[in-house]
Amino acid sequence: MSTKHVRTTGDLLRFGCSLKIECCFCGHLHVLSPRAAVKALGNAPLRGVSRRFRCLSCGFKQARIQFLSPP
Repeated sequence: MSTKHVRTTGDLLRFGCSLKIECCFCGHLHVLSPRAAVKALGNAPLRGVSRRFRCLSCGFKQARIQFLSPP
């Protein structure tokens, strides 16, 4: 059994994982497809990327990030 190591947005695309983004302040939830994540962030490392997102509802600039496995 292998373990998937998701370190970059390119890994999201390769493994088909979506990116779940939740605002730390108001709890607003948004899910990015792998392609949308690569388009928004480029082939960036996912470490520290949570500070780059701004909430669409309240404007707070910190989020919790979770990877969702493919359906």
